[in-house]
Parts: sequence; C-alpha cells; structure tokens
Amino acid sequence: MVEATAVTPQGRISIACPDLRSDENANAFTPIINFAHKHNVKMGIQLAHAGRKASTMRPWDDHLIASPQEGGWQPISASPIAYPKYQTPHAISIAEIHQLIRDYQTAAKCAVNAGFDLIEIHAAHGYLIHQFYSPLTNQRTDDYGGSFENRIRLLLEITKAIREVIPQTMPLFVRISASDWVPGGWDISDSIQLAQKLKPFGIDLIDVSSGGNSPECNDTPIGITQDLIAQAGIGEFEI
Repeated sequence: MVEATAVTPQGRISIACPDLRSDENANAFTPIINFAHKHNVKMGIQLAHAGRKASTMRPWDDHLIASPQEGGWQPISASPIAYPKYQTPHAISIAEIHQLIRDYQTAAKCAVNAGFDLIEIHAAHGYLIHQFYSPLTNQRTDDYGGSFENRIRLLLEITKAIREVIPQTMPLFVRISASDWVPGGWDISDSIQLAQKLKPFGIDLIDVSSGGNSPECNDTPIGITQDLIAQAGIGEFEI
C-alpha cells in the first residue's frame, strides 16, 4: 500500500510528499506497480488530504512548518481550529468542498490509469476527512457540520464520487480512526454507525486505526475488540 498520497498539492502533509493530481504524477508509480505485479503482488494507494496537518517541512528538517519561501501554504480544514504547533487553517467553503470531491475523482482515475489494484480513502489520523467527522474539529453550522449525518457527509460524497469513476470490481477501502480517545470526540459507537452507512456506497473493507486528531490521545491505551467492531456488520476488518 502506497501511504497517504494527496489528491491536490495543498493536500500534501509535507513539501516533499507526493500528490496524484495528474496522470503524469501517477505514472511515476507505474514502474513500481509493474515490478510488484511481476511477483504476483497487488498494489494499493491511499488517497488523502492532510487538511490542517498540511504544509510541513520534511521529517529531518530543523523546523516543523514550511514558510511560503520554502514552498509552504495555508492549510484548510472543516473549521479554523489549529492542531498544536501547526498553522491555523482556512475553513473550507461549500464551493471548495465540491471541488475537493472532484479532486478525489481525478486522483482515483489517475490511480486506475497507473495500474493500481485498489484504492483506500484515507479518512483517519486527524487528516481532512477525519477533521470533518470529528466534533472536536468540526464546528460548522452548514450541511457539513453539526449532526452526525452532516459531519460524515463529506466522506460519503467522496466515496460515492470515487466509486462512480473506478471499475465496479476494483476494491475500495476506507481507513478510519475508530476513536479520538478524547471525551466528547469521535468514538467507537460512531465508527460502527459510519461503517453501516458506508456499506451501501460500495466499500469493501474498513481499515481500522485510531487517534491522530488530538494530542490528548497520545497516552491512551488502545484496545479495539473484534467483537465490538463486528457489530457494524460489514464483513471483514483489518485491526
């Protein structure tokens, strides 16, 4: 699995991360995919947008946030709430949300053209989609904020849009953070409801992780049982 690959340049985590805005970018992966296929190995890719966690320097640099002179930009999020030590994001508009969904479609088509065997929507670890479904980071009052149904709307619309432009036989996964591990945040019961909502949209597997949206979760012991997750009734799970 190729890890978090942005659907736009502004969706990258760092200034050195890849994005899948065009076939030209996607085709850079083709030699790797072909090598894997020669060894009977399937290749997947995570399509992502870092949201408020974007525009960082590389891990080995001596500071965290990239300046405009270093190639940085102002990040976006559901609401203008900064992650500690990161920039304050711009609250994405409805028009920008609609464009973002089209960007996910474009990236998905590029992934298909490059030869990937499956796509995973990265909706975990405090990145943009997680910032929408978590009440910790979504304080919107429009159709994408407030209620549970509104906060998961972006993920459902992205899922529907991607499924419309990839082969019906192509596996489509979603990676979620099952809990924020913070009182008042997203929790496992929310994840079970989300899994049930995703199934009719053609999701084949829920890839379960947790945390990443608040530094308060760093010392929380993580223990998600298969019995609890199985209540979602979607079939198979990666724990």
